[in-house]
Amino acid sequence: MINKSKKLIKDILFVSKITNVTGKKRTILGAVLFSQISALTDIMIILFFSILITGEYPTFLIPYINLFDILKIFIPVIVVLRFLFQYLQGIILKKLELKVTLNMRTYLLEEIFNRRNYSVADAYFYMNTLSGHIAFFYSNVASFINSLFQISAYLIYLIYTDSRTLFTFSIGLIILFYPIKTLIKKARASMHQVYDYSKRMNEEIQRIVENLFLIKILNKDKDEVRNFNKTVNKLIKSELNNFSLGMINSYIPGFVTMFTFSVILIFTNFAKSVSLDFVGVTLRLFQSFGTLTTAFNRIVNSSVHIENFYILEQNKSIVFKDNFVVNKQIKNSIIEFENVSFKYFNSDISIFENINIQFNKNEHTIITGPNGSGKSTLLGLIAGIYYPSSGKVYTNSDKFGYIGPVPLIFTDSLRNNLMYGNEKNITDEKIIEKLKMFETFKEEGNYNLDNIISNTSLSSGQMQKIAFVRALLSNAEILLLDESTSNLDDKSRNKIFKVLEEQKLTIINSTHDPEKFRNVSSHYKIEIAGEKRVVVEK
Repeated sequence: MINKSKKLIKDILFVSKITNVTGKKRTILGAVLFSQISALTDIMIILFFSILITGEYPTFLIPYINLFDILKIFIPVIVVLRFLFQYLQGIILKKLELKVTLNMRTYLLEEIFNRRNYSVADAYFYMNTLSGHIAFFYSNVASFINSLFQISAYLIYLIYTDSRTLFTFSIGLIILFYPIKTLIKKARASMHQVYDYSKRMNEEIQRIVENLFLIKILNKDKDEVRNFNKTVNKLIKSELNNFSLGMINSYIPGFVTMFTFSVILIFTNFAKSVSLDFVGVTLRLFQSFGTLTTAFNRIVNSSVHIENFYILEQNKSIVFKDNFVVNKQIKNSIIEFENVSFKYFNSDISIFENINIQFNKNEHTIITGPNGSGKSTLLGLIAGIYYPSSGKVYTNSDKFGYIGPVPLIFTDSLRNNLMYGNEKNITDEKIIEKLKMFETFKEEGNYNLDNIISNTSLSSGQMQKIAFVRALLSNAEILLLDESTSNLDDKSRNKIFKVLEEQKLTIINSTHDPEKFRNVSSHYKIEIAGEKRVVVEK
């Protein structure tokens, strides 16, 4: 128990440091204050209602009967304040949770950019699911502290009015301890399943989206939907099981209390020796105890995500930045791979091992290979988007351009889309000249650079042409293409590559259709043998 308490404190401090949310202590203290005031108003309301219903005063209030007669007119005000304090407590904790979520997502996005060994599926998962659970962890810690103080307030009142409460409460804790402990353990195990299935679902979404065209062409869409449905169904069952265990855990204290009270009141004379306010405060005590167990159950659930976040943080110490070298002195080629190996974070399988290849300056190199062979990963290693786990990537230039199968187009002016990431002072005339060079639009009015465009207002071919113009305007020396002409007709593709040849660019082109390209200098093919990937020159 001591070790678990130490671990909980360690987790709280760890999350506090990472999230960098200012004023956390003040926020939690404010929530605790409102929680205590709410508990006090609860006791006052129960006490007032008990006296008004029975006409009997507790012994300790007899000297203050006259004061009570004056204060009873304020009961409606106290009721309003009670719910106001509960509302303020809830808002404070929700703001804290949202602020932690914001900071955690920003922090994780920076880590994804810095580490350069996360897959797309992992990036989605850590940004969305993991960050939310860590923020949830913090808000439940605050809720746990609030409930603990509320229990203390109710318990103090009950012990003060009837000393038998301490013995009764102790017996109740002994009865409740083992079932609650067992349920929390089971809930944590089910949360592990939720974590695993959530991660698997993100991986399946990435694979399906990246290979949507091929899946449709091969008529495998029904199989993919069926498999995805199975994964999501397992995730839902795990989440439902976890939710069910949490609900039972939260209901047990109240259920045991009411059930025990009902038995005692029916079969003993205990009812004659207790007051109505005692019954009311006791029920509120065990409701708070239920809230306490719920918060603790959620903290334990979130610790699954904290543990995985520890693993993610350990990745910070494994940065292979030195394995990507910009070396202007390379003479024989523009890019060289020297015994390069690479694997994604949190994976035991290497995508590449001991790769030795080179790309010549101002030449057009084709990269081919089956789906999932690592063509896009190889492009990422070339550009320094990914760092090799071992070995070196040497590049003579750091001026890269990139066009993918789905170019980056955001809802903004045509000019801002074309100049994204480009700080050069380029005239509108030159920009329009490049657009017309590729015959991007048919209507003259569409060349207005102030026109607002989006990925829904343009055809897929127009988006790819805009991406090519963007790369040319940036004066890229190495142009990386990843199925970049998949939505272009032969005429448009030939026109684009004729222009590119005149620019004297180094083109590295990942494609499924190598026969569609002319003037290719070299061709690398990625072959898969078992779990190994080999890059061979054709």
